[in-house]
Amino acid sequence: MKRIILLFVILCLIVSGCTKKEDVIKIAVAVPLTGPQAATGQDIANAVKLAVEEANLKGELSKKMEVVTYDDKADPKEAVNVAHRLVVDSNVLVVIGHMNSGCTLPASRIYNEAGLAMVTPSATNPTITKQGFNNVFRVCPTDDVQGSAAGEFVIKNLKKRKVAILHDKTPYGQGLAEEFQKAVKEKGGNVLTFEGITPGEMDYSAVLTKIKQKNPEVLYFGGMYNEGSLLVKQMVNLNIKAVFMSGDGLYVPEFIRLAGKSSEGVIVSFVAPPYDKLESTKEFIEKFTVKYGEIKTYAPYAYDAANVIINALRKTNYNRKDLIHAIATTKDFKGITGDIAFDEKGDILSKRIYFYKVTNGKFEWIKE
Repeated sequence: MKRIILLFVILCLIVSGCTKKEDVIKIAVAVPLTGPQAATGQDIANAVKLAVEEANLKGELSKKMEVVTYDDKADPKEAVNVAHRLVVDSNVLVVIGHMNSGCTLPASRIYNEAGLAMVTPSATNPTITKQGFNNVFRVCPTDDVQGSAAGEFVIKNLKKRKVAILHDKTPYGQGLAEEFQKAVKEKGGNVLTFEGITPGEMDYSAVLTKIKQKNPEVLYFGGMYNEGSLLVKQMVNLNIKAVFMSGDGLYVPEFIRLAGKSSEGVIVSFVAPPYDKLESTKEFIEKFTVKYGEIKTYAPYAYDAANVIINALRKTNYNRKDLIHAIATTKDFKGITGDIAFDEKGDILSKRIYFYKVTNGKFEWIKE
């Protein structure tokens, strides 16, 4: 009799396990979780986990949501591997990611073929949403907006005209640098040089020495904070007097920690005003910092991406096709970073850029 009861219990557990699996909606997060950019990637994953946890506690959907995280290592090849793994899991209804444009571009093609929605909180290369895909969305402005604003800021606000430009040869870094170059030229500035560096190297003194000879007023870098911190330290060592400027890839506390005193005076652009100045983000900041610590960069955008998805899921029968349509037709969603709606390409309609200067070891908002 005991054996029969035991077998019955085991059978019940198996059946309940299968039922539970079918009743779970998986929201995948594909970001770098190891390597130099892991801190920023983990920041995104944590924000998504917080949004889903809150929604599950409130019982906002008839099914439970589960966050599954995948490490793309900031490597396009690994991003493709991750994408292939995600599309075959029928319980995965959407992907939040990828963080980097270089990973998002190849992965988005795989998601499109499988009809799987993808919402990126941080990949900014314009090409991503120019592919004609109906399943690709982003909640942050693009490089053409940011690069153009940065070029105008140099000419109009800094009153500088002689610029040197470096980039990290990635779709994000080079794309941002190209848009900056275009804007500077259109505003009457003079681009002295436009060159690429190799990410992961430790010594950029050769290219910086060449730039020093051209005597630029501004040195603009399109890339991420690891290379940016090395460049600015080596620039100071070479006594290059130009203003060092970059984009959102450097708007992270790690940049200041890595660059130390050399970061003083660096100007960066970002897609939002200071989070602590926004009434809409205060509650999120309090909850996030208690649970996960300091916000790095894109956590509020990842939180908004997750909540846009959760809101869209309410309008579906929990399938991929319905969800793509529901996200695309999102109108005036009240996110913590602002109202969210998408254009026909999947880009967010709100497009404003903000500038910060490193002062006394902190990013200080430059109010124009």
